Amino acid sequence: MKKSAKYNIIVFSDQHAEHRQFTISKKTVALFCASVVAGGAALVIMAFSLTKKFSNQSEVNRLTEENQALTEANDRYLEASIEMERKLKLFDEKTTKLAEFVGVEPNGLAMEGVGGPDIFENELNQYLRYDLGLLEEKTQLLEDRIGGLEKAFTEQTEVLDATPSIMPARGWISSGFRYRIDPFTKKRTWHNGLDISAPEGSPVYAPANGVITYRGYQGGFGNLLEITHGGGLKSRYGHLKKFNVSKGQRVKRGDLIGYIGSTGRSTAPHLHYEIIKDDKAINPMKYIIREAKTF
Repeated sequence: MKKSAKYNIIVFSDQHAEHRQFTISKKTVALFCASVVAGGAALVIMAFSLTKKFSNQSEVNRLTEENQALTEANDRYLEASIEMERKLKLFDEKTTKLAEFVGVEPNGLAMEGVGGPDIFENELNQYLRYDLGLLEEKTQLLEDRIGGLEKAFTEQTEVLDATPSIMPARGWISSGFRYRIDPFTKKRTWHNGLDISAPEGSPVYAPANGVITYRGYQGGFGNLLEITHGGGLKSRYGHLKKFNVSKGQRVKRGDLIGYIGSTGRSTAPHLHYEIIKDDKAINPMKYIIREAKTF
């Protein structure tokens, strides 16, 4: 017997005890179910699509905001790096001028540094400003140069501090670094220093830093002091009345070292002042700066 291809639906009414009967084919039911399923699937797909669309738009917005923030930060970094580069170049110019002032070759200040002064003139800098390594190299270069400059300043200062540059006593020059008539023999003889006449007991000061290497009585010099300044440079002070320092003592420019007298081969109170360079007598006036000649 062939199965029925239809469905019979009977609807009863409670009020009138009536009923109605409907007949629907299985094909119609199948089509209806398929439509419901298809409609539901369409709604699910639509909902998923909308959710994905909104999600993608949110992600796009987030990435846009991040990109804008990164762009602004990048612009700020570029501006800061350009300013740093400008300051580094300014420092480089100043250290170069200072090096020339001290008498040191600018390129010799940073033998272990990277590059040279022309690293600041690199035509590729506009493409390399984002490279922290480049800025570090420039900074290290300046640090090395400043370190070398500081060392040069220190060495120059030590040399200057140890170079006699002031008159060791107040008075007048009664005899210079030249030939003269010896007051005892009345003959023309060479005088190796300066005679500075002043009242007995007048103070005598160290004209530069050094170490007392001789303190005692020595023939015609009478009471004699000798200061070794370094670099083959020495100074001597003769005819002193008394000493104010001891042998081996370190002295600085301006320290009181003794008092003018007339000991030894002397006709009146005065200071005999000599400067010896590499065992050769040098005119002390060459070492006295103009402003200090009347000390």
